[in-house]
Amino acid sequence: MFKGSASYEVHVCQEGRWRIEASFTEEQAALSCARVQLVGHGIQEVKVYKARSLAGLAIQTVIFQRKVPEVKNKPLGLAGSPDGAPFCTTVVDLYGFDSRVVVGRMLRQFLDKFRITQTELLHGWTYARKLDEQGTLIGAAVHAVARHHADLGKADAKVRVKQLRVLVDQAMGKARDFAAERKRLPAFDLKDLSGSSRRIEEAVGPAEHDYVFLSFLSLHMADRNSLGGKAEMLLDLLAEGLEPRLNALLEGVIADTLGSVDLIKEQLGAQANLADGLCALADVLHGRAADPKLAPVGAVLARVGGLTVAGHAPCCRSVLVDRVRSSLNSDQPLDRRDPTAESALIEKVVARLKGADGAMLGGAETEKALARRMLRHRQALLRRQGMHDIADSLAAMRPH
Repeated sequence: MFKGSASYEVHVCQEGRWRIEASFTEEQAALSCARVQLVGHGIQEVKVYKARSLAGLAIQTVIFQRKVPEVKNKPLGLAGSPDGAPFCTTVVDLYGFDSRVVVGRMLRQFLDKFRITQTELLHGWTYARKLDEQGTLIGAAVHAVARHHADLGKADAKVRVKQLRVLVDQAMGKARDFAAERKRLPAFDLKDLSGSSRRIEEAVGPAEHDYVFLSFLSLHMADRNSLGGKAEMLLDLLAEGLEPRLNALLEGVIADTLGSVDLIKEQLGAQANLADGLCALADVLHGRAADPKLAPVGAVLARVGGLTVAGHAPCCRSVLVDRVRSSLNSDQPLDRRDPTAESALIEKVVARLKGADGAMLGGAETEKALARRMLRHRQALLRRQGMHDIADSLAAMRPH
């Protein structure tokens, strides 16, 4: 028997193409590298080849081979209700704040998948096309909004579907046209927003200024791969000397980023429970000093809080107050580890939601949400004691 020298190569298949990732003289080192490659993004298969030279012959054998199981993504669906959808009659209405809030709620799965805001979706041809490629998602959203308007007695559902479809097609057409024409438009400089704004208005006129301005802004936002990073960029662009209308456009897009539950959770930090998270958010919105007993909030949320207290971020305030109400209306206990503490925690949250003047954050709608939560807690207590009939009878007292 003749001993031959051996070498090892790690081969990786990614997007249907094979490449040699690394070469080794030790088998264990090659196997370790191969196992690391298996968890890489987009990796489909990994092989380790052992090459030997015996009696002048080159022999190559596969000593390791693994295929990465193909993960089938669930089809994206609507994530929320169309409640509050404004009755848009022109394509310009689709870009308004109230409309974007509903778009953010309904298409949250799509937005989170690509880590974008509603503004980027409405102004970016790349994402508009991706949404259209989802198949029935746009149609489902259009039909849901049409039914909502019909239920309110504002329109016939079938007629409204056709009207909304026209507006959606117009919005996609504008995004496509901007992508094709943007190189012919004036340069957009993040360091000179006022100058960029003037050049845009001279080129396209006042009526199209906001659309084109936000379309250019969306292109720059694409450089940030997280909503938190996009929010930081936008906050850095806000300035006292900037024209009020430009600050308003920027603030509206910041509000878009805050529609993401994941971003809010990230900014609230490692709070012990939902109650502490709501208390921390209330402190931010009321401009109170941070409670040392709570986890510190992130820089983005702290900066937004300062703007809302100063009255400079009405859209951000609206989104965050709505987040408070949504959390109160949810079935999630204020402390998952101790559901029996619900009553005491509700009182704690109520105290923090009130400002120095005693007014409730979010007004009557927040008070209704608190009443509904307390009612659900009472029903749960009764059911645990076997008093199901009494618990069911309390449903008639549910606040509307």
